[in-house]
Amino acid sequence: MSYQLNSRYWIADRLKILLSVGIINLAAIPHLHAGPGTEYSVFANQQIVTGRVLNEKGAALEGVSVSLVAGGASVKTDAKGSYAIAANAAGQLRFTFVGYKELLVEISSRTTVDVVLQEDISALEELVVVGMGKQKKASVIGAISTVKMEDLQVPTRSLTNALAGKMAGAVVVQRTGELGRDNGGIWIRGISTFSANRSPLILVDGVEREMQDISVEEIESVSILKDASATAVYGVRAANGVVIVTTRRGRVQKPSIDFVAESGRSDLPNLPKFIDGADYAMLYNEALGRENYTPEFIENVRNGSDPYLYPNVNWYNEIYKKYSANSQANLNIRGGGEVARYYVGFGYMNEAGNYNDNPDNDYKSNMKLERYNFRSNVDISLTKTTEIGLEVSGSLTDLHTPGVGGTIYSSYYTPAQTLFYWTSLATPISNPVRLPIGKDLAGNDVWGWGAPTQVGEYNPVERLMGSGYNTEFRNQFMSQISLNQNLEQILKGLTFRFAFSFDAYNQTEIQRRKESPTFGVQGRDETTGDLLFKEVTQGQQTLNYSRALVTNRAKEMKGQLNYNRSFGIHNVSAMAMYYQRDYIDGNAGSSILALPYRRQGVAFRSTYDYDGRYFAEFNVGYNGSENFPKESRFGWFPAVAAGVIFSNESYWENLRSTVNLFKLRGSVGLVGSEALPGGNRYGYLSVYGAGLGGYTFGETGVGYAGTGEDRIGVANLTWEKGLKQNIGIELGFWNDLVKLEADYFYEKRTDILLQRASLPNFAGFNSAPFANMGRMINRGIDGTLEVNKRYENAGFRVYGNFTYAKDKILEQDEAQKNYAYRMRTGHKYGQQFGLVALGLFANEEEIANSPTQTFGVVRPGDVKFQDQNGDGQITIDDEVAIGYSNLPEINYGFGFQVDYKGFDFGMFFRGQSRVTYGLGGSYIPFNQGVGKGNIFAEALDRWTPENPNPNALYPRIFNGTSANNWQASTRTIYDGSFLRLSDVELGYTFRSDWMQRLKMKRLRLYVLSHNLATFAPWKLWDPETGSNQGMNYPLQRKFNFGLRATF
Repeated sequence: MSYQLNSRYWIADRLKILLSVGIINLAAIPHLHAGPGTEYSVFANQQIVTGRVLNEKGAALEGVSVSLVAGGASVKTDAKGSYAIAANAAGQLRFTFVGYKELLVEISSRTTVDVVLQEDISALEELVVVGMGKQKKASVIGAISTVKMEDLQVPTRSLTNALAGKMAGAVVVQRTGELGRDNGGIWIRGISTFSANRSPLILVDGVEREMQDISVEEIESVSILKDASATAVYGVRAANGVVIVTTRRGRVQKPSIDFVAESGRSDLPNLPKFIDGADYAMLYNEALGRENYTPEFIENVRNGSDPYLYPNVNWYNEIYKKYSANSQANLNIRGGGEVARYYVGFGYMNEAGNYNDNPDNDYKSNMKLERYNFRSNVDISLTKTTEIGLEVSGSLTDLHTPGVGGTIYSSYYTPAQTLFYWTSLATPISNPVRLPIGKDLAGNDVWGWGAPTQVGEYNPVERLMGSGYNTEFRNQFMSQISLNQNLEQILKGLTFRFAFSFDAYNQTEIQRRKESPTFGVQGRDETTGDLLFKEVTQGQQTLNYSRALVTNRAKEMKGQLNYNRSFGIHNVSAMAMYYQRDYIDGNAGSSILALPYRRQGVAFRSTYDYDGRYFAEFNVGYNGSENFPKESRFGWFPAVAAGVIFSNESYWENLRSTVNLFKLRGSVGLVGSEALPGGNRYGYLSVYGAGLGGYTFGETGVGYAGTGEDRIGVANLTWEKGLKQNIGIELGFWNDLVKLEADYFYEKRTDILLQRASLPNFAGFNSAPFANMGRMINRGIDGTLEVNKRYENAGFRVYGNFTYAKDKILEQDEAQKNYAYRMRTGHKYGQQFGLVALGLFANEEEIANSPTQTFGVVRPGDVKFQDQNGDGQITIDDEVAIGYSNLPEINYGFGFQVDYKGFDFGMFFRGQSRVTYGLGGSYIPFNQGVGKGNIFAEALDRWTPENPNPNALYPRIFNGTSANNWQASTRTIYDGSFLRLSDVELGYTFRSDWMQRLKMKRLRLYVLSHNLATFAPWKLWDPETGSNQGMNYPLQRKFNFGLRATF
């Protein structure tokens, strides 16, 4: 910018100089101006600072106030966003503009200071991600939840798990903490169908993808779309809701470098506890009703006099260690200019399990996961109207686990579950962990693994440390190229977007496994006292090798026209979109499943906004599916919504200081689903095969090979449909000091796709055909509440969310039962059923005076059941609905954050209730295999003749499965409710003037804990895992220290 001297002020200043020299010996220099009416006094210790002020899109901002923080001059930017001001070289500039966040900038002797202002979402309407675009929050009339990014910055690998308890309407349950398999399940507003697909559609940057391995540091926003109006444009893919993850992009600004590093320790706070050896032997005698183990044996076990002949092993102490390490680091670079904007991110995560290692091995026994993330999002403005975007991202994951896992007795077990399985079988007195089997040349003991005394058992520690290892390499690559074209030369407000994406996933699993030699103790030599043993299993010295590959890929293409225009107080928008996707499962198990999965559809949306007060929206999707015949292959799925902001009315003026926002909205729409049970495809086609056993003819039943009909096609198969209704309210009090949002929802599913279940066996079907025969409803409420207050040097935030969703099956193909109360129809999906336990029989007289229990011999201390039908017998006909299902009806989260000057502190709780899980397996004493298995310590709380406690946790101890006591009943379920102190964090942010000396913009140090404490009525293991016997690897508790720096 050029400057010229103003002669009138020049003369005046010269007179001032003469006076000033005689009085205070100071000098002054002329007034300068950057344009008419803008003048600056520049003293000897000052300089002229010039620059430009832009928004995040690179557009100049006119009228921005630029002032000195220390006080004094203030100027405004011109039409080009330019300014000039006289300032101290060591001072600060303040930039303020309506609708944008205030910005303070250190001058640091610079003569040019260009800045970019960010929109203030508290001053403007917050932009919310909606289907295929963004809208101002005020104009959104669909049911959409969002989450603050800082609330997701927790030390967890899975983004899904980070969302737990953070969003109204999102039901997240994490069943295991096993590394690499710890991704939680997510549902939107519970379950609305009992058919195959109950999960939401997940979109990352508009593309259907998994989200668990995306680093939180890469994310700009997460939204969930809950009602038909919000999800309609995604068609049949979105029948169960949509999760939209938007990653960070570049901005018009100087490069900003963010670095985050975090490290800490992890432990397992909810491991089950098993009984010790002496108590085990005592209980075993009690269960047998005779002295199988002598008092001398039990005493030898208790005092540990000879741990090889009388072992007393706590297998969990041998397998698990107290602490493990975890760490992560992320580097993000963001910036750009008017031509190109970029975001580049790199991430690293390292987590270890809590298994012990064997120092004698050349490989590790413990679990370990390492993940590398990368992302590059670049936007280039080719012209003023044309922009292209290129996104490339991915993750590389290396997972190391013990050399176990696979099928045991027809059931699949993960590595962690396998170790628990063998631990549940191994009793504390079965065998020592190791025993000396000789001497090496140096005279040191040579050790061998102890062999169990019972058939069908394994030494759990040998399985951990002597079985080899598994390694998984998971590689995920994601890419998208897009074109955004402004078509204002054709029609004002018209834009076009085209996007093409290609994703690929590859997984290689390498197994290096073996069985180690084991040795059984036989006694001691009567003369020398030496330990006598024999080799039980020969084992092997070398590791076997096997490899398995998993691969898939997906291509997507979208073309989208958008129109957005205002005509005075009338605001309109429209969108038309075409979509197609091609997905190939390279690991398919049949020729049918190996065929490409293809979808295509179109969607339309139109919105109308009258003066920011009244809103209307219409959405429709038109989709086709391969699963239905041509005449019913395509379907229309429309939705409408309307809303009104009463607080924008003129008559609200006197109330606005108290209730600044009062918004009412509602929607109704139709959604559809194509998913067939069991992952089947082409339900209208019959399937034939040669592997059905052929045909049998003649009196002697001679078999002949041939082709048979495996599945009968159903010609009139059609879409599963859901009518969704939603009504919501949004309130803001005292200028958004308090914000409340609540929704009531109701959905009715009809024509649910199911596989027939009431056909008799003599119908001759090898596989039951599909049908549209189900009906189900789901209804409930969800909402959020937030209180947010800022002071000059402090602030606080209190926030929470709540979701209640209850479903009910109205119709399903259920075979008729003897009594209506036994029917699953009319109850929640997954509802538990069983007998009602009335307590424990106190004596033989009570047994004789009670209805006959038909599940085996009944004795005092056994469970007494209620006779529901009054026939004098306890049978399966007396089962009723008990408890709830295994998916919580109520989910909630709440927390608070406070800060004072540089310090900040926050806590977050989450919980679930109205959820029930069943018990079985190793929870039942002496029920596991030949050796009768290990026993939980809680089994000591049992009924005995000496202590006939009617409220004991366990009934009379019995050798084997007591068919009576362990019938499904109110005694074999447990309440899965819990309240978890999920996150606690304390941090300190250093003053910006201190950071300037280190050439840094910001530095924050913090300590945090994740999964710190759990409060629950069920104490044996973490109830969220939902296990019937505590088999799932617990959720880790973490204690971390970290830093977050910006350069």
